[in-house]
Amino acid sequence: MIQLWSIFGDVVPLFLVIVLVVVPLSIWYFHNKKAGWKQWCKKIALSLTMIAILLITIFPLYYSPEQPRVLNLIPFVGMYNLVFYSVDITVPIRNILFNILLFVPFGFFLSWNKSRRIIVTGLLFSLLIEVLQYVFPIGRSADIDDVILNTLGTFLGVVLWKVSTKYKDQWRGLHNEKDTA
Repeated sequence: MIQLWSIFGDVVPLFLVIVLVVVPLSIWYFHNKKAGWKQWCKKIALSLTMIAILLITIFPLYYSPEQPRVLNLIPFVGMYNLVFYSVDITVPIRNILFNILLFVPFGFFLSWNKSRRIIVTGLLFSLLIEVLQYVFPIGRSADIDDVILNTLGTFLGVVLWKVSTKYKDQWRGLHNEKDTA
């Protein structure tokens, strides 16, 4: 937890400010639109997830116009180098696992919309992030491995959604049987 705070601690205050702005504005918007509470929760959860992902991935580590751009377009080379050449074994585990876990909520909350293109949406969102990381001198590298891992995370989020809805329906069925018995 300390490592996560040292890496992303700078983003937390900005995220909280965004939450304090987005939530009241969205309450006002959906109240005027007469949208259902459930729809509002779905849209807020997805919006906050996307904001969190953008803050974590785009927030500058440092800014320098002279910052060299780092680009890896060869799949799995970065992961291979991390796994086999890292001095500390926790570095590849954190990097690979974090890139996957970062997009699991995105896939999960996007599944609420019942779109057939959820995985493609996750891939495109991740690709957009990597392009932004390459274009802007923010101390981050653009890596095809991140796109692959983020897309895998989106897929796992969809799987988690499907499993949770299956068990939710089964639980409701069991609960209804007890009520009628």
